[in-house]
Amino acid sequence: MDMADTTFPPVFVINLERSADRRAEMAALLDPLHIGYTFFTAVDGRALDLDALPDYDRTRRRLFFGRDLSQGEVGCLLSHRAVFRHMVENNIPHAVVLEDDVTVAADFAAVIRDLAAAPVAWDVVRFLAYEKVQNAAGRDICALPTKPYMLSRIPTLSGGAYGYMLNLKAAKIFLHHMQKNAVPVDTLQGYVWKTGLETFVLRPSPVSSDPGNASTIGNTRFDKSPQLGGWQKAVYPLTRAWLKLSQNLGRRLAYLAAARRDKKTAVKNGL
Repeated sequence: MDMADTTFPPVFVINLERSADRRAEMAALLDPLHIGYTFFTAVDGRALDLDALPDYDRTRRRLFFGRDLSQGEVGCLLSHRAVFRHMVENNIPHAVVLEDDVTVAADFAAVIRDLAAAPVAWDVVRFLAYEKVQNAAGRDICALPTKPYMLSRIPTLSGGAYGYMLNLKAAKIFLHHMQKNAVPVDTLQGYVWKTGLETFVLRPSPVSSDPGNASTIGNTRFDKSPQLGGWQKAVYPLTRAWLKLSQNLGRRLAYLAAARRDKKTAVKNGL
């Protein structure tokens, strides 16, 4: 770990204790940037007993999504929650969170400094390299000094928590919503109508998921087929329809509600 720049926002790299190879890869990636970073020990989902876990809301999860979260997904969300708790307990104003299967752009450090000083009241900035995010319709809010990065608000929901920057307010609010969990951490980050957080994306993204590193969460999270029986199976079509309706309505209303302040901020920043 290189601690040359003590003024740089804390960077927490979530990493399983057993994944020494990924620590070495991330160190090789971040050391040349001359920024401080800390490996934050992840919760190993394989060791969790979901039946006995008070932090997991199994009934709600199954009723609205048709199947359980995987052990890896629960381990992931508990790992991110631990970072948020660390921020609150240590009164850290803002921080960068990375998972250990990412790559970062050569100008990553400059971009983070730009965000820390940006004239925008952001709470969360998500680094999402997905094509649907990068090409989504949205509102440009502020051009960063480091070109060609643009801070934008998009109306779509998107998964991915492999890289983001957040402030202390966001850490506190995420903790409030993560006392009992039915959705992965990246889904919660997209629920802006629930959190009320000023959430933006950066286009292009200075962080991307490394295709050469398979996620330790596992691929079962991509299986969306219902696995229910009894009364849960009977009511699932209704609860699922209600979820989709509330999600679509929530994100649309949140996007519309932000229109006036986004325009004001964009004009102030010369856009």
